Amino acid sequence: MLFIKNIYSIYRFQRVLSIYQKNNTKFSNSSSIKLNLTLQKLFGSKQYKEAFEIVDQNFDICTDITINMAIKACAISKDYTRGINIHRKLSSHSINNSYIQASLIQLYSKPFILLITIILYNKANI
Repeated sequence: MLFIKNIYSIYRFQRVLSIYQKNNTKFSNSSSIKLNLTLQKLFGSKQYKEAFEIVDQNFDICTDITINMAIKACAISKDYTRGINIHRKLSSHSINNSYIQASLIQLYSKPFILLITIILYNKANI
């Protein structure tokens, strides 16, 4: 009888833990969606400084889509230093994203940083 109660308790604990993790994942996804929408509005209205500050503050919940938007905005606004800083913060998973690679090449393809483009192109798995 005691054994059955222990198994039932373990099952309930695992169930509660599973529900908790699922709810936190939904919250995290909803936060990243809100972040993407906010950044789209700011980038669309060319409010780059405000958008970059939000990216810096929330980099840990940024998705690859958000990072890609930020890198493109760095290239458009010619904020190369910020673009390089974003590149340095990228995870290996994000670096292997072909859209992010294309945005990085666009960022680095400006005339005075052509050498970095060549280095990045040589490191890309193409």
